[in-house]
Amino acid sequence: MGKRIGVLGLVNYIDHPTDKKFKVFNFNTKREADLFKKILEERKIFFEMDEEEHEEEMMYLFAVNQRDFEKAQSANYDVSAQTRKNIIPHAFMRYSLLIIVLGLFIFALYGYLKQ
Repeated sequence: MGKRIGVLGLVNYIDHPTDKKFKVFNFNTKREADLFKKILEERKIFFEMDEEEHEEEMMYLFAVNQRDFEKAQSANYDVSAQTRKNIIPHAFMRYSLLIIVLGLFIFALYGYLKQ
């Protein structure tokens, strides 16, 4: 996903700086931008696209009308789901952590019920 540009840096979209009828989504990679563009075109959502260099990196910007914001936000979530990486990349470590947490929960439940 793009650089987080919202008020607290939690989202990758903001109101258009000059025209409040639009929301601007941004992405850092060409892959994400192409995927977002493809989804918008499939859902027949009007958008304007631009590229901008920011801190020596390319940013891909999409302006979407406010009335289509919910559809565009859904497309944004789809892009995020298809391009995100696992927090713990190795399956062995993920399942080990899950087993440890489950074991601790069972141990705590046993202690509570035994009391």
